[in-house]
Amino acid sequence: MKVLDVQGLCVQYHTEKKNQSKAGDAGSETLHGVSFSVEEGEIVGLVGESGSGKSTAMLAVMGLLKGKAEVSFERMSLCGEAPVPGRNAAMVFQDAQSCLNPTVKVGRQIAETIRARRGCGRKEARERAEELLDQVGIHNPRLRMKQYPFELSGGMRQRVVIAAALACEPKLIIADEPTTALDVAVQAQIILLLKRIVRETGTSLLLVSHDMGVTAALCSRVYVMRQGRIAEYGTAEEIFYSPREAYTRRLLRDAKGFRRLSAGGKERRPLLEIRYLTKEFDTMEGIRDVSLEIFEGETFALAGESGSGKTTLARILSGILTEDSGEILYRGERLERKRSGSVCGGKIQMVFQDPYAALNPCLTAGQALEEALRGAGRISGKELTREERRERIGAVLEQAGLRREDADRYPREFSGGQRQRICIARALITEPELLICDEALSSLDAGAREQILSLLLEIQKERGIACLFISHDMHVVRQVSDRIGVMYGGSLVEAGRTKDVCSDPWHPYTKQLIESVPEPDPLKAAKLKSVPVTETPVREGRGSLLSPKKLPPVGCPFAGRCGYALECCASEAPGSRRFGSREIRCFLYSEAHSGKRSEGYEMTSQI
Repeated sequence: MKVLDVQGLCVQYHTEKKNQSKAGDAGSETLHGVSFSVEEGEIVGLVGESGSGKSTAMLAVMGLLKGKAEVSFERMSLCGEAPVPGRNAAMVFQDAQSCLNPTVKVGRQIAETIRARRGCGRKEARERAEELLDQVGIHNPRLRMKQYPFELSGGMRQRVVIAAALACEPKLIIADEPTTALDVAVQAQIILLLKRIVRETGTSLLLVSHDMGVTAALCSRVYVMRQGRIAEYGTAEEIFYSPREAYTRRLLRDAKGFRRLSAGGKERRPLLEIRYLTKEFDTMEGIRDVSLEIFEGETFALAGESGSGKTTLARILSGILTEDSGEILYRGERLERKRSGSVCGGKIQMVFQDPYAALNPCLTAGQALEEALRGAGRISGKELTREERRERIGAVLEQAGLRREDADRYPREFSGGQRQRICIARALITEPELLICDEALSSLDAGAREQILSLLLEIQKERGIACLFISHDMHVVRQVSDRIGVMYGGSLVEAGRTKDVCSDPWHPYTKQLIESVPEPDPLKAAKLKSVPVTETPVREGRGSLLSPKKLPPVGCPFAGRCGYALECCASEAPGSRRFGSREIRCFLYSEAHSGKRSEGYEMTSQI
């Protein structure tokens, strides 16, 4: 039985129609006769690049385009009725935080949905809300109901949004990029949660995503969209193993990352040395005793789940934060910080995750770049004239793959990939020697991601720039980096050559991290494993549960989740040990705790 049946869906936004009429064009639609269906208890995927029309199709199904676009169709029914948000259909969006009211406790938000749906009393609604939070895998649901959204982690907020969708008792849940903003550990949990909900409740699920790995892990059938049309559809096995269209084959190639994009090259002198760096907060997001080296012209990747300390380290290096202890050496000299917060005279620059939030919407691209030039002061040892600044802005825009005339356009006039190019241009304009990319590709689809990676490699080769690449996407990390460091709980637990660490992990957490990445292959993705994630602390009554960073710095931070934990792991912090190119923080590699080894023993993975 078809739960959702859409035939001949066409959408044309009013702005497009207006522009086309001015141009004297008959007009073309955003969606062109799109047809798809979802069976009872089935998970169906709708995939494609950004701008392909996926989200527009979902918004049209949910009736959320009224006043913005003209929507027409031959047939659109949900269990024989028109789709009605909150009654027979519910939607889970990408950004959970923007979907939740920050001033209302999560329990009340879910309970209000239940009361609207069932017409029941407050007590029954609260009890049902608690049941739903427990059903979506939130521990201590009674306590979590008393918290506000900002008190929860990203993964828990997404679970709350899923619980709110289930409160509608829908026949169909539409999930629009539900895991894009999450790290791999939380992403794996959400994938398995969605599969369990469909299996246990019989609710149908329509997944909208550009992530082919997530699609392979969830969906039994897949529709591929391109330029507002269905380019190809079939079972997951047909789409992933024998795609008919060149476009689908390209999506799969980009997702698998066949080309190694690393600049590689011989080992050079250390550009940046970090020694025992420590920064503590009241939460788990600080770092402790982190040491690493980044060499000239290389790409060093930092991987790990949210809260592991990756961004804290990046913000210290870029001058946004100041370390509590430890030291940073730049070309052998201790890093000097200026009052403005800039470091090394602008030689270290950062590209952030959200390109739209990183750009001032009131400034054109050219004005944003000129502001960066003025903030850096002298470039190549001299002050630039107005004409020199204008020429430099045009040249760096071209280098980033844009046009000189784009300098007069505002951020809202660019696509997500183009905005990220502007952010890269802004970072490059001060001639940095180290570029820090903090989740710079996580919000982009596979095609745009491949373009930005190629751009970064080309720039790196031309200028010899080193790159600290921070990502939770292990596919991207494998493609782009020469060496990798894996962080957990504020500590660097493993480091080495990327190909060695990813093919033969030594630390138990590194192994779990790699196993939690969904492959763009239905058979492999079916074996996806969930990594347990430490939740943020909760408070009850007058007593409080202190966060791990408030506890004495003893023990291994991963001990509570490790299947290989020794007795010493709970009371002693493992030191860093080096074996060739590999560094490891784990007692399994210590003779004092795991036994003496014979002379000439060559260390291998102990897990």
